[in-house]
Order: sequence, then C-alpha cells, then structure tokens
Amino acid sequence: MKIGKAIDKLLYEDADAALDLAPNEEILYVTGRHWIILMARLIVPLIGIGFFGGIAFYRAIGGGFLVTDTGEPTGFDLFNILLVLIEAVLLLFWVALWVRGGKDPNPGRVLLAANLAVLALIYFRYNGGRIFYIDPGRFFGQAFDPINLVFISLAIVSLFSIFLIVYDWLNDELILTNRRVVYDNDQVFIPRLIERRVQEQIFIEEIQDVVAATKTYLQHWFQYGTITIKSARIGGNIVFHGARNPKEMQRRIMAQVNENRRKRTETDLEKMVEARVYNEPPPKVKRPLPPVKPRWDWLSWLLPANPEVNAEKETVIWRKHWVFLLRGLFPPFAMLFVGWIIVVLLGSWGLLPTVWMTVLIGALLIAFVLWSLWEVEDYRNDIYILTPTNIIDVEKKPLGPEDRRTASLGAITNVSFETTFISNLLGYGNVVVETAGGGGKFTFNHVPNPRDVVAMVNEYYVMFKRSEKERSLNDMLELLRHYHLAQQRHHELLPVNGTGANEPTPATQPLAGAPPTTATTVLAPAVSPMQTAATMPVSTEQQLHPATDPALAVTQTATDSAHSVRPGKEQSSA
Repeated sequence: MKIGKAIDKLLYEDADAALDLAPNEEILYVTGRHWIILMARLIVPLIGIGFFGGIAFYRAIGGGFLVTDTGEPTGFDLFNILLVLIEAVLLLFWVALWVRGGKDPNPGRVLLAANLAVLALIYFRYNGGRIFYIDPGRFFGQAFDPINLVFISLAIVSLFSIFLIVYDWLNDELILTNRRVVYDNDQVFIPRLIERRVQEQIFIEEIQDVVAATKTYLQHWFQYGTITIKSARIGGNIVFHGARNPKEMQRRIMAQVNENRRKRTETDLEKMVEARVYNEPPPKVKRPLPPVKPRWDWLSWLLPANPEVNAEKETVIWRKHWVFLLRGLFPPFAMLFVGWIIVVLLGSWGLLPTVWMTVLIGALLIAFVLWSLWEVEDYRNDIYILTPTNIIDVEKKPLGPEDRRTASLGAITNVSFETTFISNLLGYGNVVVETAGGGGKFTFNHVPNPRDVVAMVNEYYVMFKRSEKERSLNDMLELLRHYHLAQQRHHELLPVNGTGANEPTPATQPLAGAPPTTATTVLAPAVSPMQTAATMPVSTEQQLHPATDPALAVTQTATDSAHSVRPGKEQSSA
C-alpha cells in the first residue's frame, strides 16, 4: 500500500509539472501504467544483466567455452544422452516439416541447422571436449581482458536501461482535469537531459464516449487494461494502454462530462432567457491574455515583445525565441569580422592603398547593415497569430513572397508541444496544432514558453466552442421568436385570462423589435416548454399559480395557447 501511495504521489507531482493549468482549472484524477507493464518491459534488460553479467563472471573465475584436452572421460555421459534426446526431437520436427512441405523453406533450414549443431556438440563431447570448463590456471587473467570488458559494459548498459524504463514508466500518465483529458507521454533517452514530451488532449465538451476494456483474464484479475476516449473529431481519439484501474478513470471522466453538460446547459439557457426575453445582454467574458511587460520603445523594432498582445482585439502574436534572432545575425557579424581582418592585414602588408582600404571597409559596413536588417526583418515577419476565431501561421520574406495559413479554432483536434534538453534550458519549444480536414498541422517552431502557448490555445479553443454553442442556441431562440411573431400576425394567440381585461405583466412584455400587440396577447416562451421542464424544477405551488414565476408564466401561457389554436381562425376567450 505504501508503494502504491508513493507512486500515486509521484504521478500527481509529474502531472502538475507537465500541465500549465488555466485559471479555475484543477487536476481531478491521474492514472499511470500498471506495474505488470513495468515487469514486461524489464524482462529484456534483466535477461541482459543475467546473460552478459553471468558470462563476465564465469570468465573472471577462469571459465572457458568449447574446451578440448580437458582430460575428462570420453563416451556418453548424462549430458550427452540429454543432447541425443534433443537431437531426436529436432529431427522428428524436421522430418514432419519436410513431409508436409510448404512454400516457405526457411523453417526447414533453421531446423536442419539446429540438428547439425546438436550433432556437432554430441561428437565434440563424445571425444572428451567440454562446452563449459573452469580452469583458473589455464584461463588466468580473463577478468579484465578486452572481451570481458565488453561483457561488463553490456551488463552495465542493461542495468542503466532498467533505470530508464522505470523513469519512463513513471512519466506516462492519463490526466483528468475539470476542463480536459490529457495523455502525457515522456519519451526519455537520458533523464533531465534528452527527453521528448508529447501531449495529446481532448476537451471535456468534445468527449462522446469512454471505453475501459480488459481483454484477457490476466487484465481482469489484476485490474488493468486499455482506456479509449472517443471524440467527435476524426482521428482525435486518445488510447492509453496498460492503465491502472481503467474503470475508475472511465467513471470519473464520464461523471465530469455529465457535470459539465449540466452546468453548461443551465448557464446557456439562463443567459439566453435574460438576453432575449428580458433584453439584458450577458456580460462579455474577456479572454485571459498574457501580461504585457514594460519595454523600451527603441527595443521594440529590433526585439519585439514575445508574445505581442493586442488587448482590444484579443489577439496574441508569437515569434521565435530571441536565440534564433542571434543565430540569424551571426553570419553578418562573422562576415564583418573576417572581412575587417583581411582588409587590415592586406593594408598592413602594403598590398592595398589607403583609398581602397577605405572603400572596402565602407562596402563591408554597408553589406553588414543590409544583411543584418534583412535578418531582423525576416525574424519579425515569421509570426504565429491567435485570434478569437482563428490560428494563423505567417512566413514572409523581407520585400518578398508571403505564405499565410489559416484555420478555424473549431477545426483544432489536438495541441501538443515538444522540447529537448537545450530548449528546456533556454525556455523554448515547438507547439504542434493538429487540425481536421485538409488543414494538416500548424507547427509553431521555437516559440518561448511552449506550455504557456498550449494553455493559451486551449483557453481560446474552449471559449470558441462555447460561443459556437451559444450562437446555435440563439439561432434556435430567434426561430421561436419569428414563430411567435407569425402567430401574432395570424391571430393565433389566446388572451391572457380569456376575458381581455388583464394588462400584460413584465414577464409578458413584447420582444424588442416585435410589432405592437394588444394587451390580451401573450409572448412566446424564450425556450420551449420541454427545455424549461427539463432544466427548471416546478413546485406544486408554481404549477397551481404559474404567474408567481415570470418564466413559468410565459411557458404555461404559451403551452395553453399551443393546445387551443385552430389554424386560420382567431381564437376567442372561453
């Protein structure tokens, strides 16, 4: 139990370090690979340690292989009898394969070679030779000879690979937050030095189904299996093999999906009713933008802010890390330095007159300035833009052609980042944005703080999806509004009380933009009766007195009018 708790703690710590959480986002659950997966991965290095280490130890104590003149008795001993039995079995298999025939001759050739090898060993031992023989006096000094050093090195490599496998096993996890599911996959070559981190994620809004499969008895007994998170996007599924407690992760993900849908439905309906029925526009939700750091104005042209934020348009622009600007400026500086040395040396040797030295130095300075300006402008023109609706990748040459790629935020299927040891030290990486359809991948190369870039793209994507949903709900409400106006034009609405004496209540005021109506007409509901009934519980008192709640009054009256309409005729009071 203590080992399990320690592993869970390490998984949560790694998940917290791997994710750049957005505001109000928290990690709910983390699962990793089952320990059986670790044991299966350790089989090969453990065999390597046993094999190479065993041979090195055997040779160190004076062991030899295929030794002749051992002085051992000749003939058939117990080991030779065992070899004869093995030879008989191999020969039987070879004859059966030869009789049956087949298109592939390789299995027969392998069995024939094995038969010949075993016969050679039988003959060798029959004449007094030994496959393994220990004689410290005869095989002295083998402990650190070149051959043994090779075996020792291979055993050390196998031992080191065990550490790598355990480290890599601990750094693969499936992370559930209240906004997304992330598969964090660390491909470790040298821990903390050469690593490649790849993340796949699906937002809670996009999850359609979660499958937890245990396909074998072993997986069922030890409670591990495969988790498949299905998305509406093509190729957007996440598959996590060898997961611990897959059913628990499935239960938690689906609970979060249902909770998110319930909250979003209630919130959207409330906003819709307030905005459309009561003419109260919902508050505009501002996107979180990176903080703008104070800078000197003269530095903005040479080294613009990265990221560059436009708070009014809510756009963010990234460029490559400043290291790549320095890399671009290195050739012109090298040209200036080498050219200056050459001109000065030629002048000091008397090979160039003073006039020509001045001309060449001036030409070098002009070439240096023009080349440097070209590199700076080329650095400034390669930008990655994030807007409230699109992502844009712009590659532009100074005074030359431009390649601009654009994709809608709704087309994004996955956002991940990749870093190396050097990029981790300097604080940059590649952000890969995968899109559906023919858009392909958008790669933001060498951007600073790639985790922040991924978090920002995620935030914009979530808000875009929510605005899309709100637009679809508004379209539905607009359709109902026009239907209500059509009812008014065709006189298909009942009076409020059937007497024509009641004035309209605030809850039954006409919609903005609707034609004038008499005091006896009733406003159509902002949402359909089925939607209202599904999202708003109605008490007994509200059922008896719907006028006590404005929204229920609108819904109840519209429902009564819908049941008493005769097309083409005006309805009178009862």
